[in-house]
Amino acid sequence: MGIVIDHEARKRAIIAKSIQLFSEQGYDGVTYQKIADSCAIARTTLYKYFRNKRHIFNTAIWEVSYLLIERFEEILSSRTSTVDRLDRVMRAVLTLLFEQRVILTVILDYVLAAQRAGQQMDRTISRHTIGLRRILHRLVVEGLRKGELRRINATLATELLYAQMEAAVLRLTVSQNADYDELSRMLHQTIQNLTVPSAGSRSKSRRA
Repeated sequence: MGIVIDHEARKRAIIAKSIQLFSEQGYDGVTYQKIADSCAIARTTLYKYFRNKRHIFNTAIWEVSYLLIERFEEILSSRTSTVDRLDRVMRAVLTLLFEQRVILTVILDYVLAAQRAGQQMDRTISRHTIGLRRILHRLVVEGLRKGELRRINATLATELLYAQMEAAVLRLTVSQNADYDELSRMLHQTIQNLTVPSAGSRSKSRRA
């Protein structure tokens, strides 16, 4: 009987080892042969799974995106308030950023290297982030319609929330001083600042 190979498990292992190589040597410093050697397989075997290292890199990014989509679907289908779902979406993104810290660093390194080489990365970045922007905008518009959010410009509010995510990415990858609890409180406070106070909280504020 021949050896049964779990191809999905091998594919995941290739991605994991490739991302580790990218984080250690930079995207440009890693060759297809280095990936094959790291995985202890021949180049011909590696070709059965990925066409080139860019294919591996893109697959890793999309897998992270799919994880986020799964979490979003669960949150968006719940019957809680718009503000609660907005808060949960932001925390889901933050949690995933911390979970995928290594690949996040690799992505930033790749983008910066591409920009230094004169490549325009705006469209590529937009393609990977448009889903999150649309979800945030959809929830902001819904919150305005239901009177849960203050009368604000929906686009500006969306950009404010998205900017908080960008700040988290910079702390994770550049300054290396990201603290999950601190960033989570910051995101929550931003949402609260956009939220219409309840009658109870307004009366407490007046008494104070």
